[in-house]
Amino acid sequence: MKFLQISPDKFQNQIILWLCGMHFCWGMASSMIFSLLPVFIVDELGGNSKSFGALEGAVIFLSFMAKLFAGFIMDIFKRKLPMLNVGTILTVFSKLSLACAPSVFFVFISKSIDRFAKGLRQAPSDTILAEISEKKGFAYSLRYTTNISGFLLGSIITSTIVTLIGKNFRLIFSLAILPAVVALCILKTKIKYDDTKKYELDDKRKWRVKDITNMPKAYWNFIIFISLLMFNRFSEGFITLRAKEVIPEQVGNFPLFMGMYELFAISIAILVGRVSDRLDKRKLMLIGVCLLVIADLFGIFACGVMTTIFIYVFAGLHIGMTQGLIGSIIAKLAPKHLVGSAFAIFYGIEGLILLLSNNLAGFLSELAKSMQIQGTSAPFICGAFFSLVSILYIHFWIQREKIISI
Repeated sequence: MKFLQISPDKFQNQIILWLCGMHFCWGMASSMIFSLLPVFIVDELGGNSKSFGALEGAVIFLSFMAKLFAGFIMDIFKRKLPMLNVGTILTVFSKLSLACAPSVFFVFISKSIDRFAKGLRQAPSDTILAEISEKKGFAYSLRYTTNISGFLLGSIITSTIVTLIGKNFRLIFSLAILPAVVALCILKTKIKYDDTKKYELDDKRKWRVKDITNMPKAYWNFIIFISLLMFNRFSEGFITLRAKEVIPEQVGNFPLFMGMYELFAISIAILVGRVSDRLDKRKLMLIGVCLLVIADLFGIFACGVMTTIFIYVFAGLHIGMTQGLIGSIIAKLAPKHLVGSAFAIFYGIEGLILLLSNNLAGFLSELAKSMQIQGTSAPFICGAFFSLVSILYIHFWIQREKIISI
């Protein structure tokens, strides 16, 4: 257990570990649905890449708007647990509604509820971690690792079901309700956290709108960098659609390929979290973006099973290396009484850009197909461009400002 010590306080460590357990369950439930959802929309409901891109962009935007709302409300009213409760309950309901969805429109409604629920539960979870963890880099990486481990187990379960009984989408979506219920049980029985008292002990200052303008310059530099990067962080579903175009005979193995994505993310996340508490996290982010560019190149030139698998591998390494870093950098740079607001600003901007990037990816795919080109390679070409721009930005930022505390 010494390896898992994130705070000197044993009680705080228990809360962090139970939170990570909830993220494990949420990850499993999401994977059992979203690893097959693109194929379900296209094959069973008659959708296409453009409709999938519009759906992904809209629901991701809604998720981040929920996070923005939750982040500001937490700082204003000094409460986090009510939103964590509501978000967890809505997650259970959304999995049930997805299993019953008869059309693309109902999938949109169900997934909108799911992403809204994710926004409500993610913001308080991030803020609680920022408040009670001493080793923030490790804490956020551990949280991400447990979440992606749940994704991996969900992918394995899904792939096994598809192999044994075929593409019974609704059965798999129904089974995804179970881990969501387990997460709700953990919240109700194990998360004993007095958020009102914690706020009073840490900072009694009231939230004011003008405080947002007082965020450190380094925080805004990071927001600019991450905004550029997010244009290449469109839905992983576009990797699935690329795989479907290149190797359509391997559809039954797509959940397994997504499992490889998650396995490689797990393999690097904890190591990076440990190292990041001693180094400039921006340099690690720079390496992580380079991995995403490699994934884009494989996405552009994919021509068989191995090159397609490498898209999943390098995208997984990228997400595993950077996702924990993003949360820990924001937690480090934000003033103590504005942690929720700092995450809220990030969520709002990220949500808007992901709305644009997913719609852009869907539009470019359909445009390329109309020009008799492999349409699903187009999002990766556009993504590589934005990644290269973000690499240049963070490189010059590092050269211009030496910030040891990051």
